[in-house]
Amino acid sequence: MGRIVLGLLLLASLAHAKEWKLHINGMHCIACTLAVKKALMGVSGVQEAKVNFKNESAIVISDEKVMLQMMQDAVAQTGYSATPNSRF
Repeated sequence: MGRIVLGLLLLASLAHAKEWKLHINGMHCIACTLAVKKALMGVSGVQEAKVNFKNESAIVISDEKVMLQMMQDAVAQTGYSATPNSRF
């Protein structure tokens, strides 16, 4: 019974989730990827962040209260920049 409730809560949170596709400028190694992912996951409301240095991209799943500027500020603190990515 508890698993069903947890599953329903997860589905409810994902129903209001937002997907962001970002271009991360300047990444060139796995350490860069880890730094950017850590920064994005540190933004309140971010549920998941997948970062790829080869194509300089990030896919972020967040709740509705997360704003682009919040993620851009977090990434900027790592020395990189983030912009909306419409390529994928």
